Amino acid sequence: YPEDDWNLYQSIDRVEGLNTAGVTEAIGIFKPRSQRREPSPSVLSNADGELILKIWFRSPVNIRRFCVAACGAEVAEVLRPPSLVRCFTTPAAQSADFPGITEMEPVQTAELPENGDADISVACQLHAYSQVPFLLLHISGDKVPRGPIRVSYIGFQGTHCHASRQAVDAKYEPIHAGHDVQDNDEEAAGDESHQCM
Repeated sequence: YPEDDWNLYQSIDRVEGLNTAGVTEAIGIFKPRSQRREPSPSVLSNADGELILKIWFRSPVNIRRFCVAACGAEVAEVLRPPSLVRCFTTPAAQSADFPGITEMEPVQTAELPENGDADISVACQLHAYSQVPFLLLHISGDKVPRGPIRVSYIGFQGTHCHASRQAVDAKYEPIHAGHDVQDNDEEAAGDESHQCM
C-alpha cells in the first residue's frame, strides 16, 4: 500500500490487549487505511466496557493523528462503539494495568464520536507524540448503559524514524611495552659492538 500515508501500522512490533474478550489478536485491528471499514478482525472488551491496548513500535515514531473506529452496521446494533480514549507514552505505562491506569495522568484524552466509516480522526499534541517507542490506549464506552465495546480499526498517521548508521574510520598504531624497546636497544648495541671488534 505505497499510497497509504496512514502507514505506521507497518512500524508496529507487537500489541498486547488487556481486558479483551475472545481469541482475536489485537494487532489485527491495526490495518492499512484502505481496509479501515472492514468489520473484522475486531477486538471486544469484557462486560465492563473498557480495554487497554499496549503498542510497541520497531523504532520511534512521530504520530500526527489517530483514528479509532468500530465499523460494521450489523455489529454496531449489538455492541457499543468506543466513546473515549486516554493516551499514555511514558515508560511507566508499559507495566500499567487495571485499575491502576485510572490513576495515571494521560498525555491526551479525546472523546470519540460515532465513527462507523472510520473517516474521523483525532489530532495529536505533537510535543507528546514525538520519538515515541511505545503507546498505551485506554479505550472505554459510555458509562450508561454499560456493556462490551468493540473496536475494528485503529490507524496512525505520522512518520517513523530510521536508526542512522555511519562508518567509522579507525587508525591503529602498534604500542610497544617498555621492556620490548629496551631489549631491542640492547640487541642493537650488541650488534654494533660486535661489528667494531
